[in-house]
Amino acid sequence: MALGDTGGWRAFNLIVTHLPGPGSKRRAIWTLKQLIPELTVVHSRPNILLCRVEDPIKAIEVLRSNLPPKTSILRVIPVLDVRSVRVRDVKASVEKLLLKAGEGSFAIRLDGHLEDDNGRLMSRRESIEVIASDIDRRVNLRNPDILVYVKAVKFGRRWVAAIYVGSPSNILSTVK
Repeated sequence: MALGDTGGWRAFNLIVTHLPGPGSKRRAIWTLKQLIPELTVVHSRPNILLCRVEDPIKAIEVLRSNLPPKTSILRVIPVLDVRSVRVRDVKASVEKLLLKAGEGSFAIRLDGHLEDDNGRLMSRRESIEVIASDIDRRVNLRNPDILVYVKAVKFGRRWVAAIYVGSPSNILSTVK
């Protein structure tokens, strides 16, 4: 079942990571609100903000053009879907999103761990192999046309998988 079908779990569509510490968190939120006034922080964890914006790709374009050179924001990741951390659910979502992503090579990046159908944590490699098993595209780990990015995040009391499938350039990194 898609988490979006359950209501609140689809409350975020942007992940922002920032430098550690409460001061860095306040600066990151202030900067985000200045550049994207409609942004709402729906949940936060240490060094991570889960946010909601009208259009996550446009938000990243605004941030890329306007972030100051010295910022506490490290990375901004658009989220196209949120699912349970069951690898079966993530695989189904990725396959649907890849149909919309167009042609080209792909790579999968997984931050965190997914679970099998019995709730057992799987290794990253095992999870990536399951997700990629039915994808009929060329793999290009160095310079993919399409990046499949899955990040396991704690949202409230539950772990969820935030999923992005698209151009790698839509992930903003300020880390040099």
